[in-house]
Amino acid sequence: MPEFYFVPKKLARKAPVLVSIAQSIEAVAFRFIFWLIRLLSLEQALALAGFTFGLGASLSDKANKAEDNLAIAFPDSTPEWRRKTTKQIFRHLGHSAVELIKLEQIWEEREQRIEVIIEPGAREHMESGRATIFITAHIGPWQVAPLVTKMYGFTVNTIYAPESNPTIQDLMLDLRRSLGERLISTEAGPRPLIKELKAGHSINVAMDTRPDTGKMVPFFGREALTNTSAVGLALKTGASLVVARGERLPGARYRVWVYDPLQSPIPDAPLKDQAVALTEIIHGYFEDWIREYPEQWICLKRRWPKRHKL
Repeated sequence: MPEFYFVPKKLARKAPVLVSIAQSIEAVAFRFIFWLIRLLSLEQALALAGFTFGLGASLSDKANKAEDNLAIAFPDSTPEWRRKTTKQIFRHLGHSAVELIKLEQIWEEREQRIEVIIEPGAREHMESGRATIFITAHIGPWQVAPLVTKMYGFTVNTIYAPESNPTIQDLMLDLRRSLGERLISTEAGPRPLIKELKAGHSINVAMDTRPDTGKMVPFFGREALTNTSAVGLALKTGASLVVARGERLPGARYRVWVYDPLQSPIPDAPLKDQAVALTEIIHGYFEDWIREYPEQWICLKRRWPKRHKL
């Protein structure tokens, strides 16, 4: 998660007092945003947040990182297209914020707002309720997609990245808890995940961001540091791997796609090799989604290593 949302990181890090001030400003701002969004209808909140976040694109130091990522994913694109697309990315970041705050409402209104498309093998698997690692990416309404697990009665753990701001951390955790999800920090390590999977429970994880450690796996034709641990856990515990995505539709409606469970293309190979092979397949899904909706890819952190580090 971002260390700071509204204050440039370099400025906030110059002195401890600036860090404290930055976090206080952000805490007040987030409380106001949450209060305002809850007053509005979902449609009104999406429109307001999209407009407001879009205005902030030119002020954020994260816009350059988004443009750099787009340049690698779309090497034939023009600088003008990347600038316009980055502004749209910020608009969709605003939509994602609203969807998280309104997630309980979206769930309550699911019959009017959510349609689900499930591939045949996935439907059979979902009805079985077996332990599963559900994988998605920060593309489109990625926080709405996991609601499909609630429709089928899964006991789900969501992996989350802790916030540096304690106030924002509490706000975010409360939003997740409102749906009864179990929350496991990325800092907790594999033990609680293994315990949950062995108990027959499931895990939600978005795995398109750059981790601190991992394997180099091709992504849009260039090696990218990638966390393969979720896939490795599935291989070690026997849990299934299911890719799911959300799609935004007109009128504040959503479509959730659930794909058939993944199978290792090299089942006799060592688990580490299988994990990389399966991650390449998962990257293929992500690449297709990003090509379809580049403006909905929340890519505000550098995804690929700098060339001199390759």
